[in-house]
Formats: sequence, C-alpha cells, structure tokens
Amino acid sequence: MLSGYRVFVSTIGFLCSLFSLLLAVSVLMLIVSPANAQTQASCQFVKFNLRFSVNNGHRVLDPRSVNDFGTVVGDADDDVDFSVRGFTRLPNGSINYYRRNSLDTYFMDRSNSGVTVGVAGPPFSLGTTAGTPFSLKGSTFTPFTMTIGGTTYKKFTVWAINRWGTTVGAFTDSSGKRHGFKRFSDGKAIALDFPGAAQTEAFAINDSAAIVGYYSKTPSPSLWRHGFIYSNGQWAKLNYPNSTLQTELSGISNSNLIIGTTIKGSNATGSFLYKNGAFKKIVMPNSNVPTYANGVSPGNNLITGFSGYTGFIATCK
Repeated sequence: MLSGYRVFVSTIGFLCSLFSLLLAVSVLMLIVSPANAQTQASCQFVKFNLRFSVNNGHRVLDPRSVNDFGTVVGDADDDVDFSVRGFTRLPNGSINYYRRNSLDTYFMDRSNSGVTVGVAGPPFSLGTTAGTPFSLKGSTFTPFTMTIGGTTYKKFTVWAINRWGTTVGAFTDSSGKRHGFKRFSDGKAIALDFPGAAQTEAFAINDSAAIVGYYSKTPSPSLWRHGFIYSNGQWAKLNYPNSTLQTELSGISNSNLIIGTTIKGSNATGSFLYKNGAFKKIVMPNSNVPTYANGVSPGNNLITGFSGYTGFIATCK
C-alpha cells in the first residue's frame, strides 16, 4: 500500500500561536530519550476492511484522513486496470467512490463542514505534484489555483484543509525544486521552506494554522526526512528519537496531538503520536505487520490509518 509515488509528500508546521510552546517543543526534542520513544500508546480501535473483490481483481483502500464525525477519505487502487479513485467512508460504514473524468483521483482530507480536498491527474501525479488540486462539496467540483509572488500555479498537491479553508501541500517550481505551501481561501499562498532545506513538504494544518510535514537537506532521490512544526512564521524540528530513522509528520489536531511515521531507507517502519513531550508508538493489536497512522481529526483526536488490509479509526493516549 505504500507505493513509491504515494510516499508522503511533505512540509511545514507548528503547534500553536504561543512562542513559548515553540521553545518548549525544541527543548523537549533534546531531552526525550529513546526509551520514551518505545512506549506504546493506549488505543481503542474501530476496524474496517480495506480489500474488496472488484472486476475479477481487487480494490484496496488507503485511508488518508478522518474528520470529527468519523468520515474517512482516501484513495482506492484497482489492480486490474491500475486505476485510482477517491473514496468516502461514512460513519455508518457505507463507502462512496469518485473518479474525475477517468483521471486518477485522490481524496486527501475532509473538513467537518463536508469539504473534501484532493488531486486528480495522470498516473503518479500525486507524488510528482503534476495533478489538478480541487475541492469537492456534494457534487460541486472546484479546481484550485494559487498565486505565490506573482506566479500562478494550477498544478500542485494539496494534502489538508482546516475549518477556515486554508490548505497546505507541495508544489514544484520552474527549477524543479519542491516546496511546501500554505494557501488561503482566496487563492493567495506562501511558499514554505524550512531554513537550509533542499526540499520541504507540508502535510497537515490545524485550525490555529499550525502546520506539520517534513524537510530534507538533500534533494530527491537522496532524501533524509526530518519532521517540522511551523506556526506564526516560526520553525521547529520534531524528530523521532532514533538516529537511524527518518521522520515524517502527517497530522496535527487542535490540541496539538501530532502523528507521524518513521522511515528506514525507502520503507516506512511504523507510526507514532507525540503529545506533551512524549513519543508513543501506535500499534494495532493482533497484527503481524506495522501500523501506519495517516491523519488525525481536528477536535476529537480521531486517528485513521491501516495495518495490512485492515483500516481503523482509533482514539489513543
């Protein structure tokens, strides 16, 4: 399920508007020990199936995000024709699919007001930032553009939306460099570049505009990912305390519960949550494969992800 073109794309973020919290996070990163990182979170899981028989083949769902009502969105991959369509799993368990004009379609996030954001385009466009970003409310499809420093972009990857309609994601400039962005509801945007980084990608934003993602001091294909938090123009690092592992941060709630994934080489190795200075592993019971958490809801701290072909919505502490 972790195909190469769907590796987390990343960028930027920070917890809340308090500068003191920024300093606290920076200090905590220095004092958190590897022993603390091995603590397992206490979680309650609601599980659901991710693999279905379709057209003499299989359809596999990748849950990307969940809102406070328990609605999960993501993408569904068919192994017969390799097509990709967005899916919405409602709280009652029913699943709806959506494909835009026969293009590969990815649902990346859904707000509490029912706005879904995603990307539609040719194969691999999610990872290459070459797709058309959009919002979907009911049946109303609205393509996104954004303007940064006088340049208007029509192709980029949007990863998340908050209650104010502000979105974050990644774009590639004319020189081929990957940047994160923060796009406001009026289409104006700013580039997000961690100081000294060769590549930055933003994955999530909360309602206080704290953003999380990853940066790398070396460009693709030689990435070494570090987690970051960005808020009010201030940057902080947040790395899982194991120097052999890379870190991507993929979600942040309004109470500053952060989720992320560790990577070794080109393979994701599992997910964690970070809260109040402590890292805790997220592990689905009775599973013999790693557990991956992709998104967290803004208010209720619901976490969605998967382990093998089992999806979940979890509450963890």
